[in-house]
Amino acid sequence: MKPFFTFLLLTLIMLTGKLSAGEVPPENYEELTYRLYLEQKWDSLLHTGEKAIAEGCDYYYMRARVGVAAYELGKFVRASRHLEKACEFNSGDPFATGLLYRAYVYSGRAEEARRFQKGLPDYLAESTGGWSLNPVLYLEAGPSLTNHQDRFQQNRQQGSGLYSEAYLNKYSVYSVAGGIIPLSGRLTLNAAGAWLDFARTRHVDISGLDTLVSDYHVRQVEGYLSSSVYIGKHLRLSPAFRIVQVSYKNRMQSSDPVVQQLIGPGGSWSYYDRAMGGEVAWLNPYWELSAGYWSLESDRNKISQLGSTLILRPLGNLNFYTATTLFRLQKEEKSNAVITQMAGGRIVGRLWAELWFSSGDLSGGTEGNLQVFYNAYDRVRSRYGARFIYAVNDYLKFSLRSQLFTKEGSELFYSGPEIGKIHTYDYHTLTITGGLSWNIK
Repeated sequence: MKPFFTFLLLTLIMLTGKLSAGEVPPENYEELTYRLYLEQKWDSLLHTGEKAIAEGCDYYYMRARVGVAAYELGKFVRASRHLEKACEFNSGDPFATGLLYRAYVYSGRAEEARRFQKGLPDYLAESTGGWSLNPVLYLEAGPSLTNHQDRFQQNRQQGSGLYSEAYLNKYSVYSVAGGIIPLSGRLTLNAAGAWLDFARTRHVDISGLDTLVSDYHVRQVEGYLSSSVYIGKHLRLSPAFRIVQVSYKNRMQSSDPVVQQLIGPGGSWSYYDRAMGGEVAWLNPYWELSAGYWSLESDRNKISQLGSTLILRPLGNLNFYTATTLFRLQKEEKSNAVITQMAGGRIVGRLWAELWFSSGDLSGGTEGNLQVFYNAYDRVRSRYGARFIYAVNDYLKFSLRSQLFTKEGSELFYSGPEIGKIHTYDYHTLTITGGLSWNIK
């Protein structure tokens, strides 16, 4: 009997211990996170919810609440990870779907948002607001002012000379209109047209014969086409093409046939500049790395460009971001490197700003996968720029951009019959453009 009572006593002790332990309930994460959600205490909700998930309390409502907390705190990448899991638990819920879409957009992943939205059934796609699948129309226009003529007069060659010739900028006007058209979740087209008008002056001095000054215009009509093809979740291929028609008139005339032969025949002239190439990019919530190659023809000169851009979003949103671009231009036997650094982010409310500078000769090169083509022949030494963006809503944005270029002017000067040199000097050009971006409903 004694062994029996010993066994019974041990059994009662074990049961009593279990019952006692069961009387102390674990922390009620469901009730606590729901209360924090109702009280909108997002910091506490994010911390408590992620702790609950780590301890195994992982289900739809928990993930949705934690996703909302991260979203409200502006931690959009973090929010997207929780909302992705919430959508796995309940793929038919419009609340988590719509919020996940916005988390993609506000963390700078518009392409991922577009692909996500395209894969949704119609009733869920409506919960996202739908703007990423709509065409985007963009317009930009403005003038460019310069002190080129003043700097030429200050630095032109003095003394005896047989022949002098210089081409000077007066002002220019720039305008562009285009659209970004999503054809599917994995294919987007970007098409644009641009019109540029450069007012210029040609100076020719011929010792003992004549001094001529002629104003004229160089006009450019440009067409641009690019596509973006998304492969998987991280890879983007973007081929691009640009064509530029350049036209001008030689209005300089002289009654002296010898002078006319020196300055060239009058009349209208037109030719085409071309550029083609593309880039491949690897996409990540916090950074993007792209590399590209472009073949360019500018003023009948063949140029090749190889470059790479790194975009960083260290906060996982668009409140602060940077872009660093490095490329090399090969012009016949010469090559030069250009580096551009940009930093941008939110200033206050719906107002954003970007600041940038570049060092190196941009002439003959391109930026933004052929969105900008510097086919003018004046060398660029440096550039500083700023842009302010005001987002009226998710569909309409206005911008104001200013850029200051330090360029190199030149004068062809012959001091003797066969002694000719090109003399250079610096001048500045200021461009101011205003624009809008409208995501058409």
